[in-house]
Amino acid sequence: MDTNLHANQLDQLIDRLSPLWADPRERNLLAKMVQALDDRYGLSGKMALEPGVADILAQMTGRLAGAFGNLSGLRGLKILDIACGSNSSRAPAAVHVNTPFGKLTLGRPPKGYTALFEPWFCRMLIELGADPVGVDMGDLEREAFTHHRADLGQPGALDFLPEHSFDALQDSRLFGSPEFTAQFPRSADRLQVAREIRRQERRLLKPGGILIHSDALDLVG
Repeated sequence: MDTNLHANQLDQLIDRLSPLWADPRERNLLAKMVQALDDRYGLSGKMALEPGVADILAQMTGRLAGAFGNLSGLRGLKILDIACGSNSSRAPAAVHVNTPFGKLTLGRPPKGYTALFEPWFCRMLIELGADPVGVDMGDLEREAFTHHRADLGQPGALDFLPEHSFDALQDSRLFGSPEFTAQFPRSADRLQVAREIRRQERRLLKPGGILIHSDALDLVG
């Protein structure tokens, strides 16, 4: 792909996400973040190979807009991403994404590996000046943010994190991952894990902290 096509990929993503903010300063932060993701992680090339990557970015950017209202306010916040994704994750047969622009179903790439499950949320946060912490079972060794490996299907897997230590957190990838559903094929077992994740979310958030998104909460009800 030539340079112009790479630039077009980025411009289209920025144009798609910019309406989430009216303030031109916030839009400028968005543009800088997208460009940094391309410089560091080859975002435009991955979007070209898998259009769903742009949808994942839209989903996560929309969550930030909904939770915080702006991007500049993220600077210095300590934010936990439970099941953050990794560089060794594999895609399920289909990924269902609820973006600010509508619901989408993304098909599985032929070779199984997908950039959809890379740790984009933590990458975005670090470019915006936040202090992200990612937890996953997969490979995060080359990532710039703080990360930990943990089996989130086990009770107490997050007990090593101090209580009330995060300004915000989310979980959004654990219950849809093929590794997790293979480990816990019974819905009752998945519900038990969801209850443990909810316990940890309540324990780890600071008073007044922000729950950005929780698949566990959706499951527990």
